[in-house]
Amino acid sequence: MSVHALNAYRSTDLNSRCETSSKRDLVIMLYDAAIDAMGVAQQHAARGEKRAVNAATTRALTILSGLRETLDLKNGGAVAAHLDDFYQFLMRRLVQTVGAPNAADLADCQDLLSQVREAWAAITPQTVGEVNRRLFVVHS
Repeated sequence: MSVHALNAYRSTDLNSRCETSSKRDLVIMLYDAAIDAMGVAQQHAARGEKRAVNAATTRALTILSGLRETLDLKNGGAVAAHLDDFYQFLMRRLVQTVGAPNAADLADCQDLLSQVREAWAAITPQTVGEVNRRLFVVHS
């Protein structure tokens, strides 16, 4: 299979999953993408490939920024505020790695986000509606 065909398949698959997923599942997908980007950055940092580290780190930063934008800080209470603080913390750590790529720092960020991802994954379908209502801005 050619690279172009594979990329087209991935894009179509992702679009399909986004259209049919709950907000909880979309957050988990974003976490997975950010975790993956941090892992790629970590591999490049270990090989001293600064440009590639920067590209992968920028991808993770973009995803984290998008996650921050979904939070409803006005109505989300302490959980939304803590997630906002957490995302900002990770973003600061990642920005530091752009100037001085460090595989260990990237691994720490990846591990922290993986732990939060697992907490999201543990939310049961029965509580998803309440989580969505309290944390996220609902766009109609």
